[in-house]
Amino acid sequence: MNLQTTIDFDLKRFFQWWGRELAFLVPNRLRDLLTDRSGAIVISAVDADFQINFYREAELQTPMTWQLDSAIAESYHTVKAQNPEFDKAECILRLAESQALKKIVYLPAAAQENLQQVVGFELDRYTPFKAEQVYFAAIPLGKTEHGQIEVLLVFTPKTILDEQLGKLQALGIQPGRVDYCHASTICPASAPSYNLLPEPYRPRGNALAQAMHWLLTSILLLLFLAVLIWPVWQEGQAVDALKSQIKMLEKETRVIEAQQHEIDALRQQTQRLIDIKAQSPALVAVLNELSILLKDDSWLTHFQFADKRLQIQGQSPSASSLIGLLESSGFFSNVSFVSPLTQDKSTGRERFQISMDVSPPPPAEPGSNAEETTTSDPTPSETDVSGEPSQ
Repeated sequence: MNLQTTIDFDLKRFFQWWGRELAFLVPNRLRDLLTDRSGAIVISAVDADFQINFYREAELQTPMTWQLDSAIAESYHTVKAQNPEFDKAECILRLAESQALKKIVYLPAAAQENLQQVVGFELDRYTPFKAEQVYFAAIPLGKTEHGQIEVLLVFTPKTILDEQLGKLQALGIQPGRVDYCHASTICPASAPSYNLLPEPYRPRGNALAQAMHWLLTSILLLLFLAVLIWPVWQEGQAVDALKSQIKMLEKETRVIEAQQHEIDALRQQTQRLIDIKAQSPALVAVLNELSILLKDDSWLTHFQFADKRLQIQGQSPSASSLIGLLESSGFFSNVSFVSPLTQDKSTGRERFQISMDVSPPPPAEPGSNAEETTTSDPTPSETDVSGEPSQ
């Protein structure tokens, strides 16, 4: 079998098998109440009389047997009255070996769609009869290795079957199916189903019962589909609700992320300003340092501070000494004159213009203040609690 082989799946036979398996699980009493068919009456011609075999279930088992006298019309009604189970049983006329024939034929696969018509046209090739002389049934058995279909052909002359059906009608028996003993449709029940009974002889079902049957079948199908579809629909609704919630959460998340980005940007700008402020000394501290370094005989006329660079202009009795004085401070570095020194005739002082870099002084070591405090304050060994020197 290769991958391109077509799988021949008979859906009708599958549901028949499935129905029998499900019915096997139902108790007999309940099954009898739910179904209008129970068991089978198989009528066979024995010489001039008939034999009745009753099967309670469509399984291979020992049947109950009765003999009917074809000359007594009430004989079947007597047997039927003694067995109420006959009311729900399917009535089958089984032809003997001398009344019908069977044959296996092989046809092209394309003939399966119109099998009965194809066999009817070619019947005189497979049998010594023409199509109008026999009742026949063509049962597909499956496909062969060569791509053909294997067909079981069962046929009986019309004269023989019409004669048997006439006798049964005289006895008040109306069969619902006709089969052949060597190709029976019941016992075993897995055999392929067919019916040789002509269309005019087939019993007409109750229209109301058929309508109720189709109505119940439709309701059962709808319930079955609902069982399959309803949970899927509910899950779909739940998924749609979750998707809506996710979209709302995504919108809120995008807003929160935008706010978080703004906060991070503000934090970065604030930190940058803090870093700039930490790297640059306060202007008040710079002015305080200059006021400490410059003596009272020196003063400033201009003060410019930008980008950590300070320029001062002023007058001093000895401007050249200011370079070393300013460089001694921890605030200033790279101190230099911007222009040459000049003499102010009115004051006698030197005019200067000095440029320098400004940076915050390094932090004082933790122990330096403690040492200065220890040095400036009297030790406990030198001074007691009253402030008087110790003895």
